[in-house]
Parts: sequence; structure tokens; C-alpha cells
Amino acid sequence: MKKRYMILGISIVIMFVGFFLTCESYHYGNPRKTATDENRIMVILSGGADDLSWNMANIEGVRNCNNQMEKNIEYVENIKESNFEQEMNVYADKGYRLIIAVGSQFTEAVEAVAPKHKETVFCVINGVKEKTRNIVAVQPNENEASYIAALIAGSETQNGKFAVIGGYPNKWMVKLLDIYEKAAIKTASNRGFTDASSRRAYTNSWDDVDLGEMMTEQMVEDGADIVFTYANKAGLGCIEAAERNNAKVIGFCTDQTKINPDVVIASVVFDFGKLYQWIIEHYEKGELSNKKLYQIGMNEEMFYPVYTNNISSRTQSLVEKKLKKMKAGETPYSTEERKSYVFKK
Repeated sequence: MKKRYMILGISIVIMFVGFFLTCESYHYGNPRKTATDENRIMVILSGGADDLSWNMANIEGVRNCNNQMEKNIEYVENIKESNFEQEMNVYADKGYRLIIAVGSQFTEAVEAVAPKHKETVFCVINGVKEKTRNIVAVQPNENEASYIAALIAGSETQNGKFAVIGGYPNKWMVKLLDIYEKAAIKTASNRGFTDASSRRAYTNSWDDVDLGEMMTEQMVEDGADIVFTYANKAGLGCIEAAERNNAKVIGFCTDQTKINPDVVIASVVFDFGKLYQWIIEHYEKGELSNKKLYQIGMNEEMFYPVYTNNISSRTQSLVEKKLKKMKAGETPYSTEERKSYVFKK
């Protein structure tokens, strides 16, 4: 009898532990602030901070915005795609008047939910212009960030061979990777690597670490010495493969130099706190419109580079020169670059 009770007790413990480990969302806010029904704000993410990339950057941005603006923006993470609509319906029904969906993968779900909740504004980060009045789209100008990453890569490569791993090949991902590859190749060519080239692959996943690792390993074995990845958690596998094969990585979105500064030699960091501040300020003024596609970039100083001791002063000088132009509202691109790829449809 004692054995049976012991087994039962262990089973109950396992059930509770399993429940907490498999919960798909976690709910956070600012305990110092209480939001009224009129200004309750929810941010919904499909991943978590453990990706050390897109989702982590957004979570840090929410927290920074809460501190800077003394707000109580809440967020839930690790929401499965099959639950996107349900999750948004729940918070809209609870009275949240601004729901921010983090990523283009939420677009279809937002289009389905928004018409049912006309008192709630749905903001899609990396979304598109919509006909529905209460849907707005805001994009970080990732093309600027990828251009900066390309300058670093092209300036630091030792052989002019680049490896690029993306998540899903949506319109925005393809464009920013196009810009990265062409700018990196051009920068390397200017240094004498006339046969500079790049190989690209997509994981079609945001969290398949093993696939990211396998793809990168193959490209590095084929000669690439600089790796660039924008695939959220899958990108961690790319960094592991680069480390094993003595390649270098240019981090993106978060400061990935913290993972291993001898492998991730620089990062272009997104300051999502500024993006969220911009959204909240314009929402509170009633200035968000479905008729516009808002792009936030160096006009709000949203991106900045982080260097390790492995980056030359020559590279840093080149990047700072381009950043200065961006901050001043000038184009950093040459006439040749503008014609060849930056504004190419």
C-alpha cells in the first residue's frame, strides 16, 4: 500500500511539473503600474527569449519601454500558430485596446480577428498595409540593419566567401538578405576579392537548431568564412557550426557577441524599446492608420553595432561613416548600389 501511495505521489508531481514545462505562454507585465481598461496593451510573441534573437529583442524592448514610459505593457510568449486567433480573441474580449502581434506570421490571424473587435487596434510588427481600419503595420527598417551587417562582413572576410541562413523566405526576409549579400560582396570586391560570392539557404523554421547547424556546416566546409543568420532560435545552430569550423558570425537583432565573442565578432542590435515607444506614442495620439506602412530605423536610431576586439578600426570607421549619414536622414547607399539592389523590386 505504501508503494502505491508513493507511486501516486510521484505521478502527481510529474503531472504538475509537466504542466508547467509545457505551458505555451507566459504572462508578464510591469508590477509597478496598473493599466486602465482604456490603455491595456498586450504583445503576443510566437517564440521566447531563449532564441537570443527576434523574440528576445522584442521582450527586452517591451521591458525597456515600460521603464522609460512608465507603462504596463504586458506580453505572452511561445504562442503556437494554431492558437494565434484564440489568443488574440481572448485579450480583445478582456478589454485590451492595443494588441501588438510580433511578426508577419500573425498576419492571417489578425485579419480574421480584427473585424470582430473594432474597438481594439491590432498592430502587426513586420505586417503589411491592410484594408481593415483597426489593423496597422509597423516595420523595423531591417534593410538598413542588414546593410550595416554586410559592411562589417565584407570588411572582415579573409576570402570573400559568405554563408547566409534565413528563416522563412517571405518578401521582407528575401529583400534584406538580397541587400546583405550584394553589399557584402561589393565591399569584399573593393578589397580585392574579385571572385567574392555568397550562398543562401532557408530553414523554413524559426526553431530548428539542428537544421541551422547542418546548413551552416555544409556552407563553411565549402569555403565560407563569414556567416550571417536571421532565423531566430534556428540561428543558434548556425553559431555552433561556425565555432566548430573556425568561421566567424555577424550577429543580428540582439547582441550575440555575448554568446562567444571569438565566433560572433560583431552584432547589429535592434533597440526595440524605441520601436515600442514610437508605437505607444502614436497610438495614444490617435495617429496610427491602416493606410500607411510605418518604417522605423535609423530615423529613430533603432540600430547600433556592437564590436569585439576582432573588428578592425578600418571596419568601424566605415560603418560609423554610413551610420552618420543615416542619422542625418541621408541615404548611405551609392548611386550604383541604389540602382543595382537597394531599391530593386
